[in-house]
Amino acid sequence: MAKVISIKVPEDVSEDDIVRWVAEGLARKMAKKLILKSLEKGLSVDLDEAIRKFEETRDEAWKEVEKEYERKGLL
Repeated sequence: MAKVISIKVPEDVSEDDIVRWVAEGLARKMAKKLILKSLEKGLSVDLDEAIRKFEETRDEAWKEVEKEYERKGLL
């Protein structure tokens, strides 16, 4: 069931801002519930695999940064 509440906000705050803030708050609340449910089931993490994937991703990201710096003449 939906609630209707009245609040006072500064003049420069638009209705779209308020709707977005409420939606963001609800999304965080739902995400928190989903995360807690997942954690209740337990997690299985392969630390070696996670580190390997992190290092691969980091290397790829740095290659892109280097290309952009070269393109701009910074390297």
